[in-house]
Formats: sequence, C-alpha cells, structure tokens
Amino acid sequence: MSASGHFPPAVFQLTTLPFARRTKRRASLENFLQDLRYALRVAWKSPAFALIAIATLALGVGANTAVFTVINGVLLRPLPYPDSDRLVAMASNRSRMDVDDFNERTKALQPGGAVTIQPMDFTGGAEPVRIQAALINADLFTVLGAHAQLGRILSPTEDQLGGPQLVILSHSFWQEHFGADANVIGKAIPLSGQAYTVIGVMPADFALPKGTADVFASLRVVYAEAAKYRGVHFMRTYWRLKPGVTLAQAQADTEAIDRTLEQLYPDEDKGRQTQLVPLHTWVVGDTSSALWVMFGAVGLVLLVACANFANLLLARSVSRRQEMAVRGALGGSQFRLIRQSLTESILLALVGGFFGLLLAKGGVTLLLSLRPANLPRLSAIAMDWRVFLFGIAASLLTGALFGFAPAWQSVRSGNPEALKEAGRGLSDGSGNHRLRSALVVAELALALLLLTGAGLLIKVFWKLRLVDPGFNSDNLVTMQVQLPESRYAEIPKQTAFRRRVLEGLNALPGSSAAMVSEIPLDGSWVFHNFVIEGRPAIAVGSEPEIQSRSVMGDYFHVMGVPLLTGRDLNPQDREGSPLVAWINASAAQQYFPKHDPVGSRFRWARLDGPPQWITIVGVVGDVRHFGLDQPEEPAIYTPYAQSLQPWKRWMALVVRSRTDQAALVKAAKEVVWSVDGQIPVSQVRSMNEVMGESLAERRFNTTLLTLFSSLALGLAAVGLYGLISYSVTQRTHEIGVRMALGADRGNILKLVLKEGALLVVTGVVLGLMAAAGLTRLLANMLFAVRPTDFATYASVSALLAIVALFASCIPAARATKVDPMVALRYE
Repeated sequence: MSASGHFPPAVFQLTTLPFARRTKRRASLENFLQDLRYALRVAWKSPAFALIAIATLALGVGANTAVFTVINGVLLRPLPYPDSDRLVAMASNRSRMDVDDFNERTKALQPGGAVTIQPMDFTGGAEPVRIQAALINADLFTVLGAHAQLGRILSPTEDQLGGPQLVILSHSFWQEHFGADANVIGKAIPLSGQAYTVIGVMPADFALPKGTADVFASLRVVYAEAAKYRGVHFMRTYWRLKPGVTLAQAQADTEAIDRTLEQLYPDEDKGRQTQLVPLHTWVVGDTSSALWVMFGAVGLVLLVACANFANLLLARSVSRRQEMAVRGALGGSQFRLIRQSLTESILLALVGGFFGLLLAKGGVTLLLSLRPANLPRLSAIAMDWRVFLFGIAASLLTGALFGFAPAWQSVRSGNPEALKEAGRGLSDGSGNHRLRSALVVAELALALLLLTGAGLLIKVFWKLRLVDPGFNSDNLVTMQVQLPESRYAEIPKQTAFRRRVLEGLNALPGSSAAMVSEIPLDGSWVFHNFVIEGRPAIAVGSEPEIQSRSVMGDYFHVMGVPLLTGRDLNPQDREGSPLVAWINASAAQQYFPKHDPVGSRFRWARLDGPPQWITIVGVVGDVRHFGLDQPEEPAIYTPYAQSLQPWKRWMALVVRSRTDQAALVKAAKEVVWSVDGQIPVSQVRSMNEVMGESLAERRFNTTLLTLFSSLALGLAAVGLYGLISYSVTQRTHEIGVRMALGADRGNILKLVLKEGALLVVTGVVLGLMAAAGLTRLLANMLFAVRPTDFATYASVSALLAIVALFASCIPAARATKVDPMVALRYE
C-alpha cells in the first residue's frame, strides 16, 4: 500500500482480474440460459414445425446409430481376450502334429492354441442330441487368457494320445442340460458312446474367436486317428506374439518353419505357405467391407434428413424475418442473432437425436433379426458409450452445420432494409429460394444414388432365385446323422446301419430317401488327392485335389440331379463289388476334355496298401454346392458301401415326400432310433430352407439398402413437397393475377409442376452421375449384374420421378383452387 493509503494500479489490476473473469463466465452462462429458454418458447409456440424437424432428424440419426452399433460391436470393439492386439491367427488350417512342430521351432510366437469343431452325441437327456465339441490342445485356453468358472481347464499331461477322457462344459450347455448344478464337476457324462468326466465349466462370457462349442475336450483323446496324421490340416490355430516381436518378424519366422517342414515332410507339407493375420482381422474377415458400405449408405440417409432439416429452418427463417429485423434494429449484434438461431437448431437436433437413440435400440433388434448366418461377434453388438457418443455427436454436428445457413439468413434479416421489407410482407428473396432448391436437388440425387444401389442388389437377388441349383428342392427334407466311433469304427457296421435306415425311410408312405456325405449349399466339403490311370506320373504331394462325396440309395434320382452319361446307382454297387464312381460335369470337362470319361479309372493318392482302382461309370450334372453365385467345382461321388475311409461316419438323410414336414421328421427319427436308439437326428431342414440360408448375407444387405433408400426417397419427397408448397404460398398473388388475366387451371397446374419437374430432372441427372461412380463399390456384392446396369438405372429414375412429381402434384392441385379475388389481395 502506498503512503497515500491506496493500492498501486498493478496490484489493483491483479486483485480485480479473477473477479472480472468470474463475472464474464457468469454473464456467458446467463446468456446461454436465456438463449435456451427462448429456443424452448419458440419451439413451444410452433409445435408442428418442431415435431416435423425432430421426427426428420430422429429417423436419420436413429438409422445411423443402429448401423453404427453393429459396426462398433463387430469392427471397433476389441476382442474379449487379454492383450487381444497381440493375438494372431494362421490364415490356413494346420494339423495337430504341425502345431507341435511350430511350438518347438518358433522364436517369435508363444505356444499356440488349436481347435476344430466336430459334432458329438450327448445321450444323457430325454432323447439323444447332436452337440458341437471343440477338440483342442491344452494351450488353447492359455493363449486366449481364459480360465474355468468352475473346476479347471485341461493340462498338457492330459492332452496326450490315450489320455483320460475329460471334458469341459460351456456355460450355456451347463445351464441347459445340468441346471447350473455346481456338483457336476467330477461326474461322468455320455458323449458318442463314451463316458467323459467333467473337470470344468467355462464362464458365460467366454467364446471361441470363430464357431460355437458346447463342450471342450482333447483332440488326441476324442479323435486320435486324425491327431496322428500330419496331412490332416483341419485345426484353426491362434498364437500370441512374444514381447517386443512385431507381426512382420513373426511372419518371417513362420515362413522359415514352413520351409523346414516342407523339407522334412514333403508328402504332407509341400507348398504350404502360412500367413499370420491379426486375430481381429481374421475374425471379421470379409464382413468389414460390406458393413462399411452399409454405413456409407445410411450416412447418405442422414444427409438427406439434414438437408430436410436445413430446409425447414430456412422456411422458418422467412416467417420470422420481421422478428429478427426488429431484434437487429434494437441493437442485436450479428453474433448474437447467429448464436440464438444456432441454439434453436441445436436444441431441435439434440431432441431429435434423443429420440433417434430410442429408435436405434429397436433398429438394432431389427438388424439382428435380419442378420446373415456368418455375421461375426453377435454377442458384442450392444449400445455402449461409443454408440451414445456417436448419436450425440451426430446430433450436435447436424444442428450446428445445417443450422448455420438459416442462422446467416437471420443475420441478413437484422438490418433496416430487411425491416422495411418485412413490414411490407415482401418475399424471402431469390437467394433463400435458390438455397432451398439446391438442398431439395441434393436430397433427390442422394435418394436416387441409394435407390440405384438397392435396385442393383434386388436384381442380383432376383437373378439368384432363378439360378438352377442343379437339383430339385421341392418337398425335400434333410437331416444329419453321425455314427460314434465307439460302436461304428468298422465300415461293415456303418454300411449295415445305413442300409437298414434307408429301408425304413423308403417304406414310409409316399417317401423316397437316400444319403450323401455333404448336402449342397451347407458349407461343408471334403477334398481328396487322386491319380488318374494312364496319366504321366505325378510327384507325391503334388496330386490334384477333388471334392469327394459319398452316396447311398437312389441319391441322384431323389435329389433330381440329372444323369448325363453312363449308368445310375444300383443295388449291386456294394461291398465286395468292383469299385465304381460318378463324376460331375465340371470334373469331366477339366480332367477328360477330349473323350468320354466313362470306363476310365482313378485311385485315391497316398493310401496304404496296393492301389485300388475305381472305375468311372457315369457323369452327372453340376450342383451349386458352394453357393448359388459360385460355380461348381470338380467332384467325385462314390458309394458309401464301397468306402475306403472308415472315419467318414457322418451322413445326411435326404427324403422327398409330400407328407407334412413335422410328421415326416417324427417318422424319420423313429426309423433311425429303431436301428440305434442312441443316435441323434439333428439339423432338420427342408432344402428350400438350406437355399434360403445360403442367401442370408445377400438378403441382409439387400434388405438394409432397400430400407435406407426407401427412407431417403420418403424424406426427399417430403422435402420437395414442402418446397413446392411454400413456393405456391409465395406466388399466391402472382397466381391470382394470372387467373384474373384468363389463365385456366391447366395453365396454373403446368406452371407449378414445371418448377417441381425441373428440380426432379436436375436431381436425377446428378444422382445418375454419382451412381455411375459410387455403385462400383458394390461390385463384390453383385452377381450377373453390372454396376452400370441400364435397366436398373432407368427403373429407379422412373420411380424417383413418379414419387417426386406426385409430391409436387398435391400443392399444384391446391394452387388451381385459389380464388382470384382473394389471391389479388394476398401479401
């Protein structure tokens, strides 16, 4: 303090600065609350406008949030394993013996986990059921960082050939079949005719990276015959990078091991090239591209909704010209007017976003009900904080970005000239109208772009339904049966079971039945190496591969597969008879292009013992085995009764009958159980259902894009209707003058429709230009349809034009009913 008793100026400034800052913050908060209260009053005074704006944004934000929820769960959320970013998968399967070699030789990877999903029979319930067993090595749970909820997991000493028969239950299987009884540990349960002791129960949140399993057991114990063969590459493998090791280093290490194994075991591992893939990338697979395309499509819907929202705000800014002009004349700054307008638009956007989140919850349920069979990570799809943050961010950005143009119009209204115009009731000016017209054109163009994509996918789906699958699916029912090794290890026992079951099924009234190892479109196949007699010698390990399918009964006739040349199956094709086979047309074309293959012989490669030659006695038509959009590959059909593979104990029953499916299935099960009451009958489906399931992914994508394009078309039509209605209102005086001068209703109708037609044509042209470039992103989803398909472009353009012009006709018709005397006095 100075001698005069006053603080120095510098000290005074330091003491008053915090107070000034607090005062400024308080004033800013009060201004914000004032703007918010005013925005609420404005919305309350115009409920119809507020509801339309909120509903428009709720649809756009809701659709986007629903799709983002799926993308977040499938693509963005980390896998539910500790340090999942360090986990990798081998893109190709390996044998159990190869896994051991990799574990011994790798310097970059920790011991890897291996698993294959195989069916087993559980006979501890009211009736035998087929379950899915994960046959694993002891390191699998360690790699994934998993622990048992009850009991323990498998130890390395138990994962040995001839080891104890132990099993770990999944949480769902434990609850469903054992009532979540904690005393199940130590009990023996019957699986495929053998007693397995329960040693653990996995937690509810544990799941394999791919596939589902009811129980977990050692491959070496359950399926010892496959575990002993190095050439049986059927195990998925997961690995964890060692600390400090990069993926590139691990890949180089893996390639070196591949070369070593190829030199040591050329018969089984020749030419194998292992690629390491981050586990998340491997789990998601090809799904990511389709999901991002869908997200881009629904993003266009949001843009259409935003354009509609901006149009609504622009229309309201015109009706409030006098209010804003008065506020500007009373001293309201440009910044103040913009802030007020933005507050109003952001408030509406946030309320719309809130209801959009509610719609998204139902939308996610709808999306999951439409999900394709191979959509991964379904359990991870849920609305979490990322989803809510996305919804809020989308709402805020919408309110701010698309509310700025109307806010700027408010600034223009806040000047003396605007006040004079508002007092005279003058129009909103050409600038505002041009901007609103441009927004409607953008809506129409975006809607056409989405309609084009949907139209292409609909055409693909329609073409796929017309594809000849190579068989007749009508009145055809399939069921899966697998024989346990404990009672059916020998081929004669397997044959006797199959023969008795077929006799019983064919004895059912009006039914004809057969068997096949793999039904078409089911996603299962078996390849074998083979050698054709008389051809130049091929190095061991380099023999060509071909699909191998086993059949029994009058299979080709029951399925409706045409016999092209040679003879059909007959009862003499049985054990002890000369070995015979049928090949499909693709095999005949690839391996016998210059002569009839009937009479030629081949043998399976690398079988122990002397060569057993098989004579080709017929050629049958191709079957779309891998998908209606996939060509058939070469395949060989051999009789089950002449099987050279005792491990091929599974079969699909195919029964053609006009009997009610439920009654037929009940009778078929009774036939099977009359032969062996411990054999489950599972996966009961009609072949039409199988075909439908094979199209599930395409149906999912087509349905979504159709839904999005329909929503965009509706919003664009509403936007056009609003613009034309407003234009009619603004031109009421002009219309009255024209009618007073002799214009009839037809002239007025043409005048109004001309404006709408110009907007529609412009939107269609711009939309077609965008579609010609962007629909190429759908190329991987198309089949027998080009991205620039003319018929599709013409159809969707006509659809958009019809809907849009219909939306214009309503206000146009209203314009023709204007009373000239009233219109002349209208301002």
